[in-house]
Amino acid sequence: MIDDNSKYELIETLARKCPNRMGRTALMKFMYFLQTLRNVPLGYRFSLHSYGPFDSDVLSDLGEAELLGYVNSEVKDYPGGYGYEIKDTEPPSKSEFLDEHEDDIGWVIDEFGSDKSADLELSSTIVFADREERPCSQSTEDLASLVHQVKPHFSKARIIQRIERLEEKGILGQRKGNKSN
Repeated sequence: MIDDNSKYELIETLARKCPNRMGRTALMKFMYFLQTLRNVPLGYRFSLHSYGPFDSDVLSDLGEAELLGYVNSEVKDYPGGYGYEIKDTEPPSKSEFLDEHEDDIGWVIDEFGSDKSADLELSSTIVFADREERPCSQSTEDLASLVHQVKPHFSKARIIQRIERLEEKGILGQRKGNKSN
């Protein structure tokens, strides 16, 4: 299991490596993807909430990382609302944990680092539904219907498009009726 300092260093590393602004939604989803898709032992217990998989401990760890000076978080105004921008403040960390999971961190940034918050929300909800709700037993259409019930503000066409993208990358489990079966 990861120790607290390694979690703070991980948050700092993600903030530094993310090609776009990293906010709370991105941090939450990156941690979810690391733990769920790459089996990085972070110790979080994600459950499905309105913006996708969520664990309040991620925000607690972010708060601690801020207090200890690993990152800085600012509220930013954006068209239609506000968001947070998390920036690294420390020189790059090189802990044993970060060394051990460097490929996993790079993979998450490469796969999802350029995604907008809405895309991260949708992708993580699809992964959650694929893994937690009805793993490997449903068609793409069934998975899209399940996700649409949870996320009605996304069109079914957009959900299917995102499912197909995740399938092409080998991120989702094999289901009945998808192209690889």
